[in-house]
Amino acid sequence: MGNTVRDIQGKWLIQASNFPMWLSGKRLNPSITYQAIPNEPEKLLDLVEYQKQNGKQKSIVGIDTIVSKGFEWRGKGLLKVLRSHWSVAGMNEKLLVIRFEASLVTPAGVDVLVRSGEQKNTDLKEILANSLEELGITAAEFDSLTWL
Repeated sequence: MGNTVRDIQGKWLIQASNFPMWLSGKRLNPSITYQAIPNEPEKLLDLVEYQKQNGKQKSIVGIDTIVSKGFEWRGKGLLKVLRSHWSVAGMNEKLLVIRFEASLVTPAGVDVLVRSGEQKNTDLKEILANSLEELGITAAEFDSLTWL
C-alpha cells in the first residue's frame, strides 16, 4: 500500500463515474486531491472539489486512513460522523480507478480519474476499454459509467 499512497498523491479529475453525486448535473467538474499528512504515513488528506451550477466552488474535506483492503475515509468538521471505504482498483501514470463501498448515505460505485495536467484525451473511453484488467474494472462496471 505504501507505493499506492505515494503514487496517488496529487490532483485527479473525475472523468467517468457511476456515482449519483456526479451524475445529477448539480455538481460539475469534480476533482480529488490526495495529499500526504506530515508524520502520519498511514493517512492522506482527501480534498474533493466541484463547481455548483451557479459557478460557486464547493469542497468536501476528509482524511483517508489505510485499512486492510484500501482506505477508510472520514469527513472533517461537520462531516466527521461520516465514513466510507474505498480502494484503488487500478492505476497507471495517467489514470486512476477507485472503487468505493456503499455507506449509510451513498451507494457503491466507481470513479475513473485522470491526473490533473494531463492533456484531455478524447479517446479515454477507448483507452479504458482496452485496459479493463490492468485498471481493475469489470466489463459491467465499465458499461455502467457515465462520461462527464
